[in-house]
Amino acid sequence: MESKQKLRGAAFLRQKLKKMTHKAGVYRMLDENGTVLYVGKAKNLKNRLTNYTQTERLSDRIAQMVSKVADLMVIETAGETEAFLLENDLIKKFRPFYNVLLKDDKSYPYIVLTDEEVPRLLKYRGERRLKGNYFGPYLSGLAVQQTLKELQKIFGLRTCNNTYFNNRSRPCLLYQIKRCSGPCCNCIERKDYLNRVKEAKAFLKGEKTQIQARLQQQMTMLSAAEKYEEAAVVRDKILALNQIQDTDSNQMPKQTDIAVLAHIGGKMCIQVFFYRVGHSEGNVMQIFESAEDKTETLSSYLMQLYDRIPAPKQIFLNMPAENGLQEALTLKAGYTVRLIEPPYRGGRKKWVDLAYQNALNTLKRAENNSSGETAWEELRALLEVDELIKVEVYDNSHLQGTAAVGAMIAADKNGFLKKDYRRFNIDGTLAKTNDDFGMMKEVMIRRLKRGLNENNLPSAMLIDGGKGQLSAVSEIMNALNIHNIALLAVAKGVERNAGKETLFLGTRPNEEIHLDLKSNLIHLIQRLRDEAHRFAIGSHRMRRARNMFHETLLDIEGIGEKRKKMLLHHFGSPRAIAGASLEQIKHVEGINEKIAKKVYTFYHD
Repeated sequence: MESKQKLRGAAFLRQKLKKMTHKAGVYRMLDENGTVLYVGKAKNLKNRLTNYTQTERLSDRIAQMVSKVADLMVIETAGETEAFLLENDLIKKFRPFYNVLLKDDKSYPYIVLTDEEVPRLLKYRGERRLKGNYFGPYLSGLAVQQTLKELQKIFGLRTCNNTYFNNRSRPCLLYQIKRCSGPCCNCIERKDYLNRVKEAKAFLKGEKTQIQARLQQQMTMLSAAEKYEEAAVVRDKILALNQIQDTDSNQMPKQTDIAVLAHIGGKMCIQVFFYRVGHSEGNVMQIFESAEDKTETLSSYLMQLYDRIPAPKQIFLNMPAENGLQEALTLKAGYTVRLIEPPYRGGRKKWVDLAYQNALNTLKRAENNSSGETAWEELRALLEVDELIKVEVYDNSHLQGTAAVGAMIAADKNGFLKKDYRRFNIDGTLAKTNDDFGMMKEVMIRRLKRGLNENNLPSAMLIDGGKGQLSAVSEIMNALNIHNIALLAVAKGVERNAGKETLFLGTRPNEEIHLDLKSNLIHLIQRLRDEAHRFAIGSHRMRRARNMFHETLLDIEGIGEKRKKMLLHHFGSPRAIAGASLEQIKHVEGINEKIAKKVYTFYHD
């Protein structure tokens, strides 16, 4: 006798509801293979799960999920706070497809003031294994480097590792340029160094005004004692401190974040702005294509975000939070985290409104980008490929055969891939530098051979040119036995008018293709071609300027190839030679005083 068919979807959930309680808890929905589809929480499990059985009220996305449900696991909790914490742990563990998930899982950098005998400042990522005081997080590694640089100018704390520090016999370059006080060689008394550490800690906590007052008093005392050089050093610190304070235009309470949710149609955008020492440290954001419950979406996002970084003491929201979220964040942080909800007045209203407008503008830009996705799909269809992952676009540039450069840019459906851009210097060995067809062949040979070796070839290539360029590229691809890259040549329009371009496909090289002047596809192709042209022209100008600088050295009497190489080896670049003093040039091996004067005079008269 055959067993009854196992229930799934809403029918399965109705059956489970018969034994469901009204307590708070967390539930997991699984498919027939045991894969977790969704993790949710509820203050009343029976009421919440009942909603999933009313399929006519569900969105298409959730209705699709419910149709796959073949098993249900439920854990009752003591309350909503415990449900929040358990739900977050399960989402982190299973990463279900239908849950709100953080797309960006990178770790954010911190500034650490170490707890060592001679404390040091450093940039730090990852788990907090190093003993010390942590400040941040910062959303940008560049912001951390800039802050460290300013701290060095003001306080002169060491940034070197312990091995380097313990093996110094004399101060390093940072001491010479007054970016370190030289504790490695006892250039500063221990008591004075620890005072600087104390002030740096206060600075990172936002106590800049107090430090400025102490420095001002110190400068006055040194001036009165006629220690003018020391007073000038303190003055420079005050100037650096003023410069930092001038950038802190939007003063906020310390340890505060602003979290807002905006929605247009079926899309939502969450943005969280970080304020750590009274000014903005940047923001993180994420767009959700379809999220049903705004409050639940925001709460889930914040729980995951502050699971990876410490939560601030207070978070301003633009909408009410779910019950239990504040307590859950407090338990996870180990200190009180306050969620502050509308209505707001004065400065608070201004900050939250500005954050909300930013989130709204992000959504509007995302809507505009949808036309770009349509154009990308149209390009895929034009190229007759099943999948269009990456497109590379090629162009050449030269001036009557000099400083010839081939350029390649890359793009995917999300935009330009700047890290994949490449320049190809054409020196005339494989192709004449005034032969556009030959130059394109050389670029393709070099690019495709390397791509074959590295297994890194694009889905399609766009060539700036007509049938001749297309034929040259096709010839190279056939010689290398490459047949899985789509080719498209873009010939300039009549009188070089944008919109009147003629296209030639690699599969139909003799057939002219003309697109609608107002279509999204022609605009996409024009943007790709124009970016390649811009990059090619820029690369050509850089090479031409560099060549001109090298050639000018040979115009100096007494400077041949050998002495030119000596100068370049010593200074590193022609620009550095032009900026060098007479004494510096005289110290170059093989350059006597007479030649040094000629070099110096050439650039300075």
